[in-house]
Amino acid sequence: MPEGFPHQIPQPKLRIGDRVSWRPLPSQDFGTVTGLQYAPAEHLKSWAWRYLIWLDPQSPSFAWTCTDTAWEADLELLATAQRNTTIEVGQE
Repeated sequence: MPEGFPHQIPQPKLRIGDRVSWRPLPSQDFGTVTGLQYAPAEHLKSWAWRYLIWLDPQSPSFAWTCTDTAWEADLELLATAQRNTTIEVGQE
């Protein structure tokens, strides 16, 4: 566990229900935050927030998976218009 856990860890920047996309990476995926965990991030050599994302049916990776995980630094909030798009669950 990180020192000072749980009282001295950073607050998550994203909340459950936030509509997000991956920052400029090869992926153009987007979806809704459905879970989060504070976990060891080997690439950062520290602990960080990792999010579970329910992919939007229009997201490229939705063809083969409905969820993905991402580190906080790899995500950004969608623009307001995109955040208001309703996800139709079960419309695969």
